[in-house]
Amino acid sequence: MKKKITLAITGHRDIVETEELRQEVFEYLEQTIQKYLDDEITLLSPLADGADRFVAKIFLELQKKHEHLDLVVPMPFTQERYVLDFDEVSKKEFLELLELASGSFQIPSMGDKPYQELGKYIVNVSDVLLALWDGTYNGKAGGTGDVVEYSRGRVELVHFMCERQG
Repeated sequence: MKKKITLAITGHRDIVETEELRQEVFEYLEQTIQKYLDDEITLLSPLADGADRFVAKIFLELQKKHEHLDLVVPMPFTQERYVLDFDEVSKKEFLELLELASGSFQIPSMGDKPYQELGKYIVNVSDVLLALWDGTYNGKAGGTGDVVEYSRGRVELVHFMCERQG
């Protein structure tokens, strides 16, 4: 019987994209794919700048060899509202990646902190949370540290240490 494995991504928007980080993420995803070769694997990525897109691009690359992979894009707002958070270059890349996704949807809203709600949502529906994170908490509701803290004890956490541009 096929299982459904759901991975989710959280991470900084300003990560330093190194070949070493790319290789670490690629190897983790490849190992996960091999482990669940007969199962359906979904990556939830909101496709924000930085970590979300970095991991989504690697996942889409692997999808070319493995048919049982689906990229799904949960959003904190409607697509029309969400793209207002991106500059023109970023918006173009977001829309290109969204075209390659298996699906997208706006998460159910329950309050006035949509990014925090998005972080909690992806943790609550996932089996594994991939965190591209520098390990520091900035106290920002819905920030990477906040999502990582919320995930503890709820879901398997795989931490990829990364540097930030800022």
